[in-house]
Amino acid sequence: MRYAAGVENLEHVILNDIEPSAAMVAEHNSFINRLEDKVEIQCMDANVFLNLHSVPGKRLHIIDLDPYGSPVPYLDSALRGLVNNGLLAMTATDMAVLCGVKPRACLKKYGGRPLRSEYSREVALRLLYGSLIMSAARNNMAVEAKFSHSTDHYVRLYAKIWRSAIGADRNLDEMGYIRHCFTCLNRSSTTDSGNDGRCMRCEKPMTSAGPLFLGKLTDEDFCRSLIELNEVSGQESSRLSKLLNIALEEVDAPTTYFTVDAICDRIGLVTPSPISVIQALRTQGYVATRTHFDGRAFKTNAPIETIEASIRHVSQDEKSSPRD
Repeated sequence: MRYAAGVENLEHVILNDIEPSAAMVAEHNSFINRLEDKVEIQCMDANVFLNLHSVPGKRLHIIDLDPYGSPVPYLDSALRGLVNNGLLAMTATDMAVLCGVKPRACLKKYGGRPLRSEYSREVALRLLYGSLIMSAARNNMAVEAKFSHSTDHYVRLYAKIWRSAIGADRNLDEMGYIRHCFTCLNRSSTTDSGNDGRCMRCEKPMTSAGPLFLGKLTDEDFCRSLIELNEVSGQESSRLSKLLNIALEEVDAPTTYFTVDAICDRIGLVTPSPISVIQALRTQGYVATRTHFDGRAFKTNAPIETIEASIRHVSQDEKSSPRD
């Protein structure tokens, strides 16, 4: 309904849900919002609905998968139902699966191993992207991440899809693994196989997550356009503005993020402000940014030893500074 009411130049929206009661409510909403001329209501299995639009002339420009739980069962049908260069949006709400509480279920649904860590929400989003890339590759389709985020109880992505075997191969080159040391919090990304190996810092066993997508989660130009649209909309949301601006800040940031709380808990320090840590790392010439995944976290290309030293220094400075 929001698409039909708020998107200019949009001619037609089809709403589908397998539940008759949901379809009835959708039809009622279309009338009370005076959108009945723009909106068509269907009530059928999502895969049947999407496959009915899988032939040339019936394909859709935008498909938004927002199921209860995982969108993966509908991915292949959605990809076939898109026009070339169409936009696919999808939401996953099964965060217990994606964040490592149910690793076997994650492997079955998303084809990758999760990681129950302080940055599990980013791993969740990258696993979701990985599932999309693998489904697209089976159909010789390429995926370009346009925007994605983790908010409340879900992860969501928007991706451009086009038919290209070469593009699909390039996507596969961006698939890989994240290796994490639960002893010293060191981590690394690799496109090699997911053998856990040992930590380069403390030589303890590492744990791998993946295969998953290691590329950029958001396109910079697309994100800037969203910020501009939000500003001129006349209904600018402060929450949305914050999300978009932080997402833009972390576009080129390294994979995974660090939480100040987790590091300070390990080394026994009072937690300083994440902004102070970011500034300290930037002063030393490292990339350091906020992340929308966690307000107490940051992304950086600094090694874990430098991060710990910077946190010690900042923590000591904040402890010795006079307070009001």
